[in-house]
Amino acid sequence: MTATVQENPAKEKPAQEKPIAKVEIKGSADDYDPRRDDTASKTVILNAEIMKYGDTNVFDILKRAPGVTVIGNSIRMRGLGGNYTQILVNGERPPPGFSLDNLPPEQIEKIEVIRAGTAEHSMQAIAGTINIVLKKVVAKRQRDLRINGSRSDRNSGLFVNGTLADRDGDLSWFLNGALGRFRYDTPGTGRDQFTDPFGAVTKLRDSERYSSGSNSYVGLGPRLNWKLPDDGQLNFTGYLNAMRGDGAYGSHYDYRLGSFNATDYADYAADNDIHWRSAYGELNWITKLGGGKLDAKFTGSWRESKRGVRSLSTTADRSVVYRRDENMDEHNTAWSSSGKYTRTVFDDHALAAGWEYNRQRNDEEVTRIEGRIGVERPMRERFEPVVSRFAAYGQDEWNITKQWSIYLGARWEGIRTDSAGTGLSMTRSTSHVLSPVAQTLYKFPDKSGRQLRAALTRTYKAPTLQQLTARRYYAEENSRFSPDNGGNPDLKPELANGIDLTYEHFWAPGAVFSVGTSQRRIRDYIRSLLHQEADGTWIWQPINSGRATVRTFDVDVKFPLKALMKDAPAIDLRANFNRNWSTVDNVPGPHNVLSEQVPLTATLGIDYKGPTHSAGASLAFRGGGEQRVSVEQYRQQFRRRDLEAYWLYKFSARHQLRVTASNILGDDNPSYSRYVDAAGSNENWGYTPDSARLSVNLELKF
Repeated sequence: MTATVQENPAKEKPAQEKPIAKVEIKGSADDYDPRRDDTASKTVILNAEIMKYGDTNVFDILKRAPGVTVIGNSIRMRGLGGNYTQILVNGERPPPGFSLDNLPPEQIEKIEVIRAGTAEHSMQAIAGTINIVLKKVVAKRQRDLRINGSRSDRNSGLFVNGTLADRDGDLSWFLNGALGRFRYDTPGTGRDQFTDPFGAVTKLRDSERYSSGSNSYVGLGPRLNWKLPDDGQLNFTGYLNAMRGDGAYGSHYDYRLGSFNATDYADYAADNDIHWRSAYGELNWITKLGGGKLDAKFTGSWRESKRGVRSLSTTADRSVVYRRDENMDEHNTAWSSSGKYTRTVFDDHALAAGWEYNRQRNDEEVTRIEGRIGVERPMRERFEPVVSRFAAYGQDEWNITKQWSIYLGARWEGIRTDSAGTGLSMTRSTSHVLSPVAQTLYKFPDKSGRQLRAALTRTYKAPTLQQLTARRYYAEENSRFSPDNGGNPDLKPELANGIDLTYEHFWAPGAVFSVGTSQRRIRDYIRSLLHQEADGTWIWQPINSGRATVRTFDVDVKFPLKALMKDAPAIDLRANFNRNWSTVDNVPGPHNVLSEQVPLTATLGIDYKGPTHSAGASLAFRGGGEQRVSVEQYRQQFRRRDLEAYWLYKFSARHQLRVTASNILGDDNPSYSRYVDAAGSNENWGYTPDSARLSVNLELKF
């Protein structure tokens, strides 16, 4: 809180005009905690917490966030994969080419973990939203360099990130540069088996797979901030990125029994190269207007990528050699406009209203030479999908009493997808969703830190561009084990009506205990089905498949050891437990759950922060089990344990070293699926080895 007091300009000194004195009275914000005090339910990780343990990327930070599961570089809530969790940067979807891997924690002002939908953000968030808010204003001069190296049995990487930042009067500027190189070598094994209805194995083959390559990345991110009169701001943010990669991959099959196709290819070998470059710019204007504040943005982005793949498939006796050479040239352009107007009315109402518009166009050209050696045929295809998104919203946060507040909002979103391509008819898909939301917070009047939350939401998940277009992706060898992939222009968005109930107890400074439950009732659930067309071709294709239900129960505990023992060292303890259930109505049970949902996650963590060094460890467990995707399809999700530990040493206030070990237990990655119909049962086993990973991060400030 800042108050400005000015002396009366009419009162003059005898000899000269008395100068205007400006006095700032700053109130402490230490007592404000967004997780505890905001009506709209969210956990806010502020910059001080982000930097506390020297985490090197967003994924490490979110591993400590309640209700969040991090699997590799996939961020999930409620155990749901498949884009059910919305990832935003500054309240918007990240531009093409933006990577969370390359975002230094120093640039982040805060991270919002939003479990229930809010009108000001897109309601494409059935599981929840992660909003990463970047710093706009540079508070002080900054010169730093971060060098990160990592290595395991399967991959290695080197990443360098540097920052220059300063301010001069009302102008502050920020420039971040990054470059890196990553190498990988991933072997694997597998088995495909077909069993007839009488239990006899009639087809069996084993496989060995390999994949290796490298990627190089360079990026530049400038930001400028001008302070305008009356607390106004004019901000510019930009990104320039480029990546180049190459790889080789393939497989070898040993046919133990029977024939899988008209031509059984024993060896497949391919190499690929890819490079892309992208640019993004955002202009942001903040000003006072009509007693309130207007925050408006205009953004534009461009991305160009080129990819080439060359492959050969051969039979065991090399009598048949099948060649496919493919080159893809893609151009992506997008622009958007958004704005938010906020105003306080009658001291008890915080009103907000806003709009969003986004238009994205993809121009993709594919040239391909395909066929048996000697009889190859050239092909040329072009695809031109265009996606337009519209949104408008309003919300009100009303403090009815000191203990009770209500949040009410509504958001209308519309999406139109126009798709055209070589050999495809022009298709148009339109959808719109009106999403009301209501949340309430009640604090017990005894000042014990106990409170109750409730939320009613309507969220949705729109089909992806790839799911909507009629474009088809052809397999090298079409069979039940390697089908084609196609889209479905008739897909509708998944709609979810949800309820959340949470009890929270902030029982000591920095300590919280919460227990919550939720339900999402989904309509027009989208799932991918494997089926055989009239000509015998196998294809994966998405369809709307009735209703599904998701239920969760979660417990989160976090506290400093000092909350139990006054003279305890600076140790923080944390634990969370999430149990997730789901059912798909149109799929018979048991195990008719949403695809990729993790049924159980549990994490235990300990962190120590000392004057010169910090350390910590966490153990995460993910449950598994069988999942029935359709009447015919089954998948197995395997249990996994992830033990991670880190050590941070500060040589001085400007130099520090962090060493992290992950996957210390060395869990590997198995897979299993089967397809059962009247003809018999197809089963697929896969195995990819993994190993412990060591990462070293050196931070230098100048």
